[in-house]
Amino acid sequence: MRAKSIFRLRVEPIDLDATLGCGQAFRWRRDPDGSWTGVVGHSILRLSASRGGLTVDPIAASPCAKKDLSTYLRVSDDIASVQRSLGRDGVLSRGILQVSGLRLVKMDEWECLISYVLATYANIPRIKAMIDSVATAFGDEILDGVHAFPNINDLREASTEDLNRCGLGYRAVYLRSICEVLEPRGLDRMKRLSYADLRDELKELSGVGDKVADCVALFGFGRLEAFPIDVWMKRALSRLYGVTGSYAKLSEFARLRFGCFAGYAQEYMFYNERSLATAGRCIFSEE
Repeated sequence: MRAKSIFRLRVEPIDLDATLGCGQAFRWRRDPDGSWTGVVGHSILRLSASRGGLTVDPIAASPCAKKDLSTYLRVSDDIASVQRSLGRDGVLSRGILQVSGLRLVKMDEWECLISYVLATYANIPRIKAMIDSVATAFGDEILDGVHAFPNINDLREASTEDLNRCGLGYRAVYLRSICEVLEPRGLDRMKRLSYADLRDELKELSGVGDKVADCVALFGFGRLEAFPIDVWMKRALSRLYGVTGSYAKLSEFARLRFGCFAGYAQEYMFYNERSLATAGRCIFSEE
C-alpha cells in the first residue's frame, strides 16, 4: 500500500457534512479544514468539496479506490429524479432542495451488517470506537495503525473471548453467532433476494431486529425501498404526518407513501429531525 496521486471524483450534488456526518456511516472524521477523512475498503481517503464534485487525496489507496468510493457514494444515483419523485409529497416538497446534497451511502454488505449490529443501543462515539477496535484487532493494516474492516473469514477465526477484548459487551455474542451461522457465500446469495425476503433472512441472525435489518438492507444491500425506523423517525412520522403505531404499521405507511425512494425520504427526514433537535432548524413542516 502506498500513497497515490490526488484525483477528482465527479459527483453532484454532494454535501459532505450532511452525507458523512448524519449517522449512516461510522468510519469518517471531519478535519479542521472542512475535509473528511475515512476508510473505504482498503483505502484511507481524504475528501474535499470542489467544483463539480470532490477532490480526493488518497492517503493510502488500493488499486480500486476510485471505483470503491464511487460505489460508496452512489455516484450513479440520479438525485434529480429522486427529488422530483419525493418532491410530489406535500411535506417533503417544502424543503427538499435544501437536502439535495445529502446522499445515501452504499457500504460493503458484511461491514454494514456487523456495524449496525454493534450500533444497537449505543451512541455514535461508542459505535465508532467498537468498529475501530474490531478493525484493529482483526482487519488488515492499511497504514500507521489504521485497519480495513475484517471480512467474514477474518472474523470467523475470532472467539467470543477475542471479541470481548474489543469492548463490545453483549454484542460479542451476536457477532460470534453470526459468524457461525452465515456462510462466506451467504451474502452473495442474499444479494439476489427480494427486499422482503432479504429483510426476513437478516432478522434470523443474532442481534438483528426490524431496524437493523432495514439499515443493512438500505445502507449495505442498497435497497432504496427500505425505511429504517428509530426514535427519531417515530417522532418525525408523528409530527409531520400524524402517524403512530407499531414498526410494521409505520414501515408500511412509509413504503406506500414514498415508494422506491423511501430510503432517501428516511434520510432526509432523519437529517431534519436531528437539525431541529440540535440547531432548532426545521427543513420540513407539517402539511
